[in-house]
Amino acid sequence: MTVYLYYGEDSYLLNQKIDYLVNQNVHAEWRAFNYVKLSGNEKNIAAKVFTEVMTLPFGEGNKIIHTDSDSLIGSLSNEDNNQELENHLSRIPSSNILLITGNKKPDSRRTVVKTILKYAQQEEFPLVPSWDKKGIVNLIGKYAAAHQVKLTPDVTDYLAEAIGNNTARADSEFAKLAVYASEQIISIEEVKQLVGNQNTDYLKLTIAMLRNHPSLAIVQVSKLIDNNEHPLKIVATLTSIFRTWFITKAGVETKLSDTKIAEIAELKNPKRLYYLKQEVKFVGVQKLKHSLTLLVQLEAELKSGVDNLTSRIAEISTI
Repeated sequence: MTVYLYYGEDSYLLNQKIDYLVNQNVHAEWRAFNYVKLSGNEKNIAAKVFTEVMTLPFGEGNKIIHTDSDSLIGSLSNEDNNQELENHLSRIPSSNILLITGNKKPDSRRTVVKTILKYAQQEEFPLVPSWDKKGIVNLIGKYAAAHQVKLTPDVTDYLAEAIGNNTARADSEFAKLAVYASEQIISIEEVKQLVGNQNTDYLKLTIAMLRNHPSLAIVQVSKLIDNNEHPLKIVATLTSIFRTWFITKAGVETKLSDTKIAEIAELKNPKRLYYLKQEVKFVGVQKLKHSLTLLVQLEAELKSGVDNLTSRIAEISTI
């Protein structure tokens, strides 16, 4: 197979797969010549991809031409482009690989996408939804097995809550736990010392802000800072959550369909909408709108060197 299409929102696993493909096919001493990455910033990217994919590798090993799906597909907009694409895909030298990656599967209704799918080996790297507890527990079990760490049910539940669907962190934390455990069962108290639960801190923070408890919100912000969470990351996380809440509440008040609300809120699974509605059931849409405005102001302040994190969080918690 000379064409690979990798896509999905789990960027950690996707990048691991890319590294594996490159290491398996490109000779280390010739990597600078034979691993060619063409990004969306390149002009005439399709033409450059076609040129590179038909050019034989230098020295030993194979050659990989890596491009992102949006850039490549976006530059192939008509039937002439598609015919050129078909001609090249059918004649790629056996020593060469065309690697196409993206965070979502390309629209298979498009002619050029149908042509790519005709020649490509596909693999998806989906992110377990944050609300899917069973899926996250399975993810924790997978990494525990991979690192040979023995877990008790209470430790599994704690790690599922603490790590969530973050595969990069799961891999890192279990590598640490494996060294500490040395094939022995670790107690819940030991695990809590080794693996911090920042997800719970974020949950408590957002609920405190939503329910107008400024003192509790300040405590939770302090915990996140103590756990080395960057203020800009805290604000980005809060902005994402409040944006979803605002869209949900505004959609309910304007009587949009659940399908439309889920689409606007960019929910990966529309079933999550039921829980979002419950969370904002007794919150006014103006509070959510004003909160978003203040979070945007806070981001600008932090980027300009003004640290108003605690005072802005307190202000939002009293709207």
